[in-house]
Amino acid sequence: MKNYTRRSWLQTTAGFSLASLMRGAEAGSTPAISMGTYALPGYSLKDAIKLVSDTGFRSIEIAAMPGYHGAPDQLSKAQRAEARQQLADAKLKVGALMGLPIPDAKKQAENTDWVQHTFELARDLAPDSPPMIQSILGGGKWEEKKTLFRDCLGPWVEAAKKAGVKLAIKPHRSHAMDLPQQAIWLIEQLNAADTLSMVFDYSHFAYRDLPFEDMVKIALPHTGYVVMKDAVQRDGKVQFALPGETATIPHAAILKQFIDGGYRGEVCAEVSAQVSKAKDYDPVKATQVCFTSLSRIVAQAQEAGFTSMFNGQDLTGWDGKADCWEVRDGEIWCTGKAKEKNWLIWRKEQPADFTLRFEFRWDKGNSGVQVRSDDLGDWHVFGYQAEIAEQEKMGLWHHSLLANDHPKKEGRHYMSTAGQDNTIAADGTKTVKQVADAKEVQSHYSEHTWNTMEIIAKGPTLTQKINGIVFTTITDNDADMRRRKGWIALQDHGKGCAVAFRNLRIKTG
Repeated sequence: MKNYTRRSWLQTTAGFSLASLMRGAEAGSTPAISMGTYALPGYSLKDAIKLVSDTGFRSIEIAAMPGYHGAPDQLSKAQRAEARQQLADAKLKVGALMGLPIPDAKKQAENTDWVQHTFELARDLAPDSPPMIQSILGGGKWEEKKTLFRDCLGPWVEAAKKAGVKLAIKPHRSHAMDLPQQAIWLIEQLNAADTLSMVFDYSHFAYRDLPFEDMVKIALPHTGYVVMKDAVQRDGKVQFALPGETATIPHAAILKQFIDGGYRGEVCAEVSAQVSKAKDYDPVKATQVCFTSLSRIVAQAQEAGFTSMFNGQDLTGWDGKADCWEVRDGEIWCTGKAKEKNWLIWRKEQPADFTLRFEFRWDKGNSGVQVRSDDLGDWHVFGYQAEIAEQEKMGLWHHSLLANDHPKKEGRHYMSTAGQDNTIAADGTKTVKQVADAKEVQSHYSEHTWNTMEIIAKGPTLTQKINGIVFTTITDNDADMRRRKGWIALQDHGKGCAVAFRNLRIKTG
């Protein structure tokens, strides 16, 4: 696998404006994205810093628990100075250290000593801006542990104030503190809002009937750090995944709510031990996936005016034929059971002018995305379709379900193909304009992996972009056939079609 530098990655990624995104982060207007070295078991701190920096991150969270490469007892003064210089040379900020001790009354003196050494480490690594120290608090039952947590955290909070270091605690789905309200209770009990905050990680609230809108609203005033990873429920059990890998959690919507509420802290990618302990785990690939996903998530969160069309959990708001469509791990898939073509129709509205953005994956068969289309009943639609198929067929606008004997079949079946910017006159006459080489345009699309598509409908013009590249454009002025508004739908062509969609969102007007 190619090892991308930040510079080369930004040059080769055209799906969204990452360059402006990263400039915004440097200017303080956009939350910076960070990578946790907890994801890099077996790495030295030096090698971990290099990988995180080379991948493109501008901030790093260092695992500082006992036994990890960033633990206070693992780094001499000389090694800390070397790490500080390496971080400065890479222009990499230390956003956080992971690892306060688990509160234990019998070990309070020992743990407090460790905390003090962690404060010293924070100042050694970043004297001008010591990183936050974030941690979970451990298992048990909340009512039995909350007083212990408060009493153990109290002295650490006071020591943190003197050291000029911030602390943050993370609710965890299988621990005693598993809700934002409980973290807030501790913060208020200790009167420590200036020193102690909360870590927000929605993967620990997913599948618990805890809507993200409610959780963010509760947590926002007390959140000092946001962590992201995915969670998937299989056979009643929750398994963690890399952030953005499964699309089961609406990270962009969550982050947008935080940003709209004034949050300007960091967003850190976390790799669960469930993932990093797998036999086929590749830390380099995982780090690259985290960078790509968090960059995309932050960009989407700042898309002004866009509304999510898919909740990542079920087909609420969509209308499809039974057994033809399903949700798998946050993605909409054709089941492959249909013998004939059918469409999954978005029923919220029939937009006129809009920008539609989504990710898609083609594995087999034929599919497409319908816009400004008529509903013919029985999950069939009539109108404009952006093709999704093999590479050599991409970049096509065509008119679906137009009868073979229709007098305008020839001109509208292939309205516009890859590299074309065509116009259809009021009488149906088509003017073809080839503005780019078809094969060159199509080379920007890949089969059997995820791609981005953007469809822009403005007046009579429909533009289709894939991975940031304009594939084809059609301007339709046909007095009889043109449509200025209509349904949006996803096509299953039947016969084992294997196509998936995720992160669907729209801006109208």
